[in-house]
Amino acid sequence: MKKALIVILTILIEAGLLWLVSIFFGWNFMDVIFIGGLLIFGGIWLYLLFTNQNNNGFNASVKGWTGQDAGEVKIFRFKVSPVILGIILFMGISFGMTIFYYSAYFF
Repeated sequence: MKKALIVILTILIEAGLLWLVSIFFGWNFMDVIFIGGLLIFGGIWLYLLFTNQNNNGFNASVKGWTGQDAGEVKIFRFKVSPVILGIILFMGISFGMTIFYYSAYFF
């Protein structure tokens, strides 16, 4: 129950944030929703990848220069937490809404 609440709150916060962005720039909300969801997910994924690479580089340099074991070099694994699941669900929902909204242009 607690994880479901976190997923729902993530979706609502992301929708609210993107709604404010659309108002700030004066754009249509449907134009912002899918690309904004992708950008948020991509930013989180790149941040986690960057921190993993920095930690690996630090651990390897300490081991190379001093011979001490500062930690092991770890493979980057993207873990799906309730927040990440909410972001992924938001991307799926926004993709469906965008396809439905712009379906008149395709058919």
